[in-house]
Amino acid sequence: MSSVYGYTIRGSWHYKEHDWVATPGTFIFEPAGEAHTLIVDAEATEPMMTFFVLHGGLIYVDKVENGKVVAYDDGFTLLELARKHYRNVGLDESLLDAMIR
Repeated sequence: MSSVYGYTIRGSWHYKEHDWVATPGTFIFEPAGEAHTLIVDAEATEPMMTFFVLHGGLIYVDKVENGKVVAYDDGFTLLELARKHYRNVGLDESLLDAMIR
């Protein structure tokens, strides 16, 4: 489990389990173990762009209520997804390596 910091740059979004809406300039902190469902409304007029900083991996659960783990992501799994995307769209994967120390 990990804590998360987020800063909304563009658009809006919210969590199904909470009654607030993040808009540009909104800063959020999520303590480790917080389970929620991120939603961008279908009628949104622009894409949501938020900068998230995670401390640890992401654990995906089937439902917030029972928390059965269905997937996991961390820096390694996300890097592999980025590599796959770069290959699929014809970008040079070494560009990713330049961002990793």
